[in-house]
Amino acid sequence: MAQVQPAVDAFINEVERIESRFNKKLSTAINNLSELSDTELINATSQLNLFNEIIEEGYGSALDRLDNEYAILLQKAIEESTKRGLTPLSGAGLQGLEVLRDLNTQVLLGEVRGYSDRLTSLLFQNLYTGLPPNQIVSSLSGTNLLTHQLNVATYTGIKTFDDSARYQVFKGQNVRWTYVGPLDDRTRDSCRNTIENEPPEGYTEKEILSKKVQTKFGTRGGFNCRHSWEVK
Repeated sequence: MAQVQPAVDAFINEVERIESRFNKKLSTAINNLSELSDTELINATSQLNLFNEIIEEGYGSALDRLDNEYAILLQKAIEESTKRGLTPLSGAGLQGLEVLRDLNTQVLLGEVRGYSDRLTSLLFQNLYTGLPPNQIVSSLSGTNLLTHQLNVATYTGIKTFDDSARYQVFKGQNVRWTYVGPLDDRTRDSCRNTIENEPPEGYTEKEILSKKVQTKFGTRGGFNCRHSWEVK
């Protein structure tokens, strides 16, 4: 089974470093902005683009590296199918995976956009009402780029892609599938049912796509699902 967690951890750790560097620069910027008149502050805020600042601080490069991990996962799925004598994926199947990857990237960019918009709004409100710089910095401590939501979005996106890539390269082939992953107190009922009711020879594609199985290819158990469909 392909391991996506190292790629997720590497991205999240990089975001943590990016946010730390960005916050140091933000503290300096707050001190400078606090010295402006109301008119100057309004003009400065209209030109402020924290989204671009974060991208240039390294978030864009981090996304590029994560994108490379997507390519590695796809290549592994193709290599697995080639070993079984199947024709490499091409056409709409490949294009669909590229769209899925790009949409996942847009979700992660959306997290930055939302964060930068909230931050800009809070900055202006606090500066405009005359709050001292040290209090502004303190008030922003609960507004973070690195959140549980970002972690879940990163993991779910790349995990869904990995599962979808494997399905696409084996789609329509005479293979059996097995549902791989932990069976513990965190396991969703749908995933538990899929694991416990799996035939000894595995599921057919038709069975997985039927109403019999709730955990479909790609989506599986839903957000943050730890399970994968693997070819037996």
